[in-house]
Amino acid sequence: MVARLWRGWTAVDSADEVAAHLRDGVVARYVASPGNVSACVLRRPSAGGIELMTLSVWNSDDVVPRRVDEAHRLLVAAETIPSCWELVAAPTAVARAA
Repeated sequence: MVARLWRGWTAVDSADEVAAHLRDGVVARYVASPGNVSACVLRRPSAGGIELMTLSVWNSDDVVPRRVDEAHRLLVAAETIPSCWELVAAPTAVARAA
């Protein structure tokens, strides 16, 4: 399995809108995609703003989205290339779903 991570940063007052875009748009599409095991949005305070991350788990490397779907006009900075990691040990719930 492969984990795909992407990070972006926004102002505090924009965080809810960007998080909703990621949750209702990007993550919803990922969850509905063939080969997806799970997907979520994470957020935390960061340098006076908010850092957002999408984390998705895929059955194999060949089904992982390579382009960045997470773009939003209110992001002040964002990764242009998502990072992909081989899952060496999956959480029990993810391993059972696969």
